[in-house]
Amino acid sequence: MMRKCLYITILQVILLTGLSVAQNLRITEIRKDFKVGHKDEDKCKRHLEALEKHADSPVERGYEAAYHMFMAKHSGNPLKKMSYFKDGKKRLDKEIAANPSNVELRYIRLLIQFYTPSYLGYRDNIEEDKDFLMNNLYKINDREAKQIIYTYLKGAKMYSEQELALLGR
Repeated sequence: MMRKCLYITILQVILLTGLSVAQNLRITEIRKDFKVGHKDEDKCKRHLEALEKHADSPVERGYEAAYHMFMAKHSGNPLKKMSYFKDGKKRLDKEIAANPSNVELRYIRLLIQFYTPSYLGYRDNIEEDKDFLMNNLYKINDREAKQIIYTYLKGAKMYSEQELALLGR
């Protein structure tokens, strides 16, 4: 009986550890696919569905908001497009208001605003977020997340060489 309880306890620990690892793998995949979410409808839908069910941190909710905005590009209905965009914008702005020092949330907003057409009127924080990231990216403890963000920002060509040096420290 004692041995059976021990096996059950070990199995529970293994399963819980596996779920934790799966959660980390999922957010890593979502981060990596962020740069193509607006282009790849299947990835966008898959990530949005997962985030709607499981987002429980500010960063995950920030990506959920971004993928909502990406869905605007994948919708043919103009009213649905605007609904997706406005809903995602509202969610992202709410998350940043609650977590203004979160580097990854500011990264999400910077890229959304940088690539959003100006006629949508969502471009007010580009310089603020760009500067914030340049001065705070080094504070991210998750090395993989930091590298994904830095690589993407470097490729976006929105920073000068001097700014990239500060960003990459």
